[in-house]
Formats: sequence, structure tokens, C-alpha cells
Amino acid sequence: MFLLQDIPKYEVIRECSSRYPDVDPSSLAVGLVLLRVASDLLSGMEGYYAEHGLSQGRFTVLMLLNREPDASMSPSDLAERSGVSRATMTGLLDGLERDGLIDRRASSEDRRMQRVSLSERGRTRLQDMLPEYFRRKTRVMSALDEADRMRLLGLLESLMDGVKRFNEGEGAIERVGGRAQGDS
Repeated sequence: MFLLQDIPKYEVIRECSSRYPDVDPSSLAVGLVLLRVASDLLSGMEGYYAEHGLSQGRFTVLMLLNREPDASMSPSDLAERSGVSRATMTGLLDGLERDGLIDRRASSEDRRMQRVSLSERGRTRLQDMLPEYFRRKTRVMSALDEADRMRLLGLLESLMDGVKRFNEGEGAIERVGGRAQGDS
């Protein structure tokens, strides 16, 4: 969650670039607003999930299973597709199974492996909550027309590569022969 509520004005950010030469004012301004919007949206979504007895992680698992409601998935596939560890997925599945929202059974090919599918109760939970969930998502995006939404989609998809580089620690300093370029 992004805690900063008071996003600095562009002029303040531009002044910051005089003290820190690596600051690109427009990049920083856009990044801060993007973080604020994403954090507020996630907070609202968490509240909505909680109204339905779910968390973001549990909702994510249900939605992954809902893509093909008559199919099943392995816990490792669910972990990979949701971006969590296998141990975290085990905890999510334990809670969902305890609440009767999923079914787990041994794989027909390998009895040591499990398959996970939506239970009837899980399908009903999603049927009850998804119409309002989609209405809320639509309301958020209603400030933009279709062309702007599609342009934003393309821009955000482009940013995903930058986020991956940030998370991997790439791009800040180009390394040549094991040392930062410009080092003596």
C-alpha cells in the first residue's frame, strides 16, 4: 500500500530535480500519481472482498478457477498464475476449502498430485459478487472514454516491463566489466 496521501505539486518535484540530478520530474510525478491511484483502488477492492468473506489472494484463486469453471488446476499452477509461493497457495486453498468454496481431489494421472476446482458454493459466491464488482470497475474507468481507456491499457502494459526491471534492480546503473560505468 502506498501511504503518501499528499502528492507534491509538479513544481515541487521539479525543484527536487535541482537537488537530485537523476530525478526526471515528469516520471516521478506520474509514478507518484499511479501509485496513489493503484493503492486507493486496491484498498477499495480489499473492502469489497471483505464484505464477501474473501481477501485479494482468495478472490484471485477463485477468479483463476472461474476462467474455466468446469476445469481444474494444480496448486502449483495456481501459485504461479497468482504470483505467490506454493506455501502461500497451500494456505489460501486450505481456507477456501474450509469455507466450501473449492474442491480438492487427487489427480487421476498421479494420485500424489492434487487438482483444485470451484465448488458449487464457490460458483454461487462469485455469481453473487461479480456483477457489483464489474460495475465498480466500470465506474472507476467511466472518467475515460473508450479511446482513452485503450490508450491507457497500452501505456500500462508498456510500464509492466519497466516495473519488472525495477524489481530486478536493472537499469539504474549500466555495469561494464563488473563495475559501474564511470567508475575509475
